[in-house]
Amino acid sequence: MNNQLPLYRDASASVEARVEDLMSRMTLEEKVAQVQAVSLRDSTAAEEGLAGIVKAVRDGISQGIGQIENTFDPRSPQESVREVNDLQRQLLEETRLGIPALVGSECAHGHAGRESTILPVPLAMASSWNPELVQEAFDVAGREARARGAHEAHTPVLDLGRDPRWGRIEETFGEDTHLVSQMGLAAVAGLQGGRSGNVDADHIISAPKHFAGYGQVVGGRNFAATPIDSRTLRDEVLPPFKAVVQEANALGMMASHCEVDGVPAHGNRALLTDLLREEWGFQGYVVSDYNDVPRLEFFQRVAETVEDACEMALSAGMDVDLPVAQGYQHLLKVIQERPHLEEHLDVSVRRVLRLKFKLGLFENPFVDETRALEVVDCKANQEVAERIATESIVMLKNDGGILPLQREELKSIAVLGPNADSKQVGNYTVGRTGISSFLDGVRAVAGDRLEVRHCKGCSIAEVGWDGAQSTLHQASMEAEEDSISEAVNIAASSDVAVVCVGGTTETSREAFYVDGIKGDRATLGLLGNQLELVRRVVATGTPTVVVLQGGRPYSIPEIERLPVAILNTFYLGQANGAALAKVVFGEESPSGRLPLTIPRSVGQLPVYYSQKRISFYKDYLDEEPGPLYPFGFGLSYARFEYADLRLQAAEISREESLCFSLKVKNVSAFDGAEVVQVYLRDKYASVVRPDKLLVAFQKVKLKAGEERQLNFALSPEKDMSFTGRGGVSGVEAGAFELEVGGSSRDVRLEGRFEVV
Repeated sequence: MNNQLPLYRDASASVEARVEDLMSRMTLEEKVAQVQAVSLRDSTAAEEGLAGIVKAVRDGISQGIGQIENTFDPRSPQESVREVNDLQRQLLEETRLGIPALVGSECAHGHAGRESTILPVPLAMASSWNPELVQEAFDVAGREARARGAHEAHTPVLDLGRDPRWGRIEETFGEDTHLVSQMGLAAVAGLQGGRSGNVDADHIISAPKHFAGYGQVVGGRNFAATPIDSRTLRDEVLPPFKAVVQEANALGMMASHCEVDGVPAHGNRALLTDLLREEWGFQGYVVSDYNDVPRLEFFQRVAETVEDACEMALSAGMDVDLPVAQGYQHLLKVIQERPHLEEHLDVSVRRVLRLKFKLGLFENPFVDETRALEVVDCKANQEVAERIATESIVMLKNDGGILPLQREELKSIAVLGPNADSKQVGNYTVGRTGISSFLDGVRAVAGDRLEVRHCKGCSIAEVGWDGAQSTLHQASMEAEEDSISEAVNIAASSDVAVVCVGGTTETSREAFYVDGIKGDRATLGLLGNQLELVRRVVATGTPTVVVLQGGRPYSIPEIERLPVAILNTFYLGQANGAALAKVVFGEESPSGRLPLTIPRSVGQLPVYYSQKRISFYKDYLDEEPGPLYPFGFGLSYARFEYADLRLQAAEISREESLCFSLKVKNVSAFDGAEVVQVYLRDKYASVVRPDKLLVAFQKVKLKAGEERQLNFALSPEKDMSFTGRGGVSGVEAGAFELEVGGSSRDVRLEGRFEVV
């Protein structure tokens, strides 16, 4: 080379030229290394502590490596930066070609690393119905992850959360295709620093998951079968993924644990290559969900050997095997025995290298320790965390106008229940200090004037089926009677009582098929003696507020019938207490809306609103009709009136947009925010269609007495097309109905138009 740098080291050369030059220099062993990963969480070395894990990682990257997994990082930001920089230095200086690694992370609700800003869980963020604010939140996560040396996050979850029994429901953005799509676009844009697909030095690659259908597990049981028909897959499950690929240029994608129509995603070329790349134009790389390549053999049993599983995954378009190449560690042998697979290997290696060049890692794979300290959990990030937590609180009931509490009229407040002092924030975090419980928030607001009285009252029962006893491990009433009585006495002698109930990260979490880790539920009520605690507090006659907190919705028809106020909060992150206190005491009006339907009981499932019309034809003999709370529902301290729906045209062609406007007015003395929701019903179609579908929404903040005109535009191709007979997607001519209101069941304005 006449002492010149090789072309792949020339930053002025095109990415494609650099990729091809580097590929021409690589041995088979070096190429195989680029589709493998090592993990800083490797449990095989965990007995030796962090030092042992790091040593195992160092030993595993002698030929280079595609990706280093640093999820759930237990180190401080400074320690994390030093560790990642040292590993990158080893790759640059001690391997033949000096290829840096991508560093993978998790950012479901903030970067999953010690001391990082903890945001509300996705189900809570979706409750804000504020995509702009959600993008700000994921911008925080992306910046903090990159500042600590990460380049990619297995985020966001775009599965439809339609079964509240599923332990991973908190990771979703809810049940609706349009809402999940909008939240997904916001999340990807936040993590990647915009929608261009050009990730700058302050952001990371977004790899949405789980592609595709994972959330539709039968019975709400993790890893169960996913019986999805092709029309539901095309029209409801896939659109959020298509949106983030084509509208936000997501550069990563994580395949699903599940199978659809009998074909596991990790071995499904029709899904990972034909659809994702050739039909949609995806330009990034596909990573495996953890250990799912070898699961093709030992779990799903579509491959007879792990070598066959490797061939199946590589041929399908699986680019990197996470977290420790449990399958692709056999790939060198597989390709030596089946040389035709090297062509598929080369395709995947090019994708990995292309991203490394686009991120500028060959020029500078290192991060600044000082920068990490400035960025991680800085004041601006804390403010974003509190704003989105506040907007994610949903008021379900306000009997007699109990809320907001008037501090000047109160002398004492009882803060009760097992979650009153809870600092739990969800399952995708690493322990940290500075988390605000509701009790902390009340004390901060109360100051010296208002007496705050606290008692736990009861516990949230430990749940687990005991095969020998055939009973659930739940705290008995006798064991907790003294504590419940104390809480009731405190409530009786206080001016107001707030009872914080719900769940824990142990009673709602990802359930593993190994190690007996459970998190899915067969019931949706409050565990243990929580319902009894609420009943007895209300019976004192003291005005009572019930706060629900946890990772899933709870069926509480007994509490709904009581004269109480009810606030629903999915885990709100580190600002939980401050946000709740501001809403309870009226500094902020609740503006959250439910991103899913809450059933009266498990027997109503499935209960999501967008089922086919015929699904709502009959009700149950022994259950009150309709859900406990409908999709999109939420109350405010303010009241809003809708008026003057005007459609620009009564007829449109398939190529025209339907433009329309309406007016919303705040007719109360409170400032507040309304979420205006637009639903579309296809009156007649060639196949049976959903009863109605959310197609647009706007969150509008109005001062007392303020009125505003809102403008909307619907595209036939995006908002009215579906998969018809013969499996062809398109827009059919005919009549459509518009419904505008404050939830899927709150119709304020109606309109009609035709596509001709």
